[in-house]
Amino acid sequence: MQIDLLRHGACEGGHIFRGDTDVPLTEEGWRQMREGLAQLAGPWTHIVSSPLQRCRTFAEQQAKKLNLPLSIEPGVREFGFGLWEGQSIEKIWREHKNHCLAWSRAPDKVGPPGGEPYGDFRQRVLAAVEKIACAGAGDRTLLVTHGGVIRLLLSVARGMPPSDMMELTVGYGFAASLNFDSRNLNILYPQESAYVYQG
Repeated sequence: MQIDLLRHGACEGGHIFRGDTDVPLTEEGWRQMREGLAQLAGPWTHIVSSPLQRCRTFAEQQAKKLNLPLSIEPGVREFGFGLWEGQSIEKIWREHKNHCLAWSRAPDKVGPPGGEPYGDFRQRVLAAVEKIACAGAGDRTLLVTHGGVIRLLLSVARGMPPSDMMELTVGYGFAASLNFDSRNLNILYPQESAYVYQG
C-alpha cells in the first residue's frame, strides 16, 4: 500500500522541544499544512493522525471535507523529550551543548534526560505503521504526524543509520510518499516518483 506522510505546521509556543506538549497550530501552520497536502496526489481511502492536536485538528478537518474515515493512532505521536520537554531549544543547546551534540551524532545511544529511548520510539512507530498498512492493505492512506516520526520512517526506508536520521530536513508541512511492501512489513520503500516538499 501507499502511505502519504504529512508533517504538522508551525505551532504556538515558539521554538521549543515539543514532543508530548500539546499545543495548537498557528495560522501559518495551517497554511503550511495546506501547501504540503497539495503536493500529495491522493485520493485517499483513509486518514490516520497522531492524537496531538497540531496533527489531529487538521486531520479532522480534512476527513470531514473529503468524507473519509479518520483513525487516531497513538503510536505515531512525536518522540518524548523528557526533561527537555517544553523548553527552549536554543537554551538547551547553549546550556548542554556537549550532550546535544552527542545526541545528534548517536541518537540510538544518547538521548534527552528522561526522554524516550530511541529503540522504544523506533519500535512503536514501526509497529503503528505496520498496523496501519495491515488495516488498509491495497489502499492509499494519508498519515498526519510529526517530524521525528517522518525522519525515522525515511531513514528506515533509505537504510540509513540513526546518526544520519538527525541530518534529514523535515520542515513544517513536509510531505512525502512511501510504499509499504506487504511481503516484509518491517521494511518501507520510498516511492521513486514521490515529490518531497521542504516546508
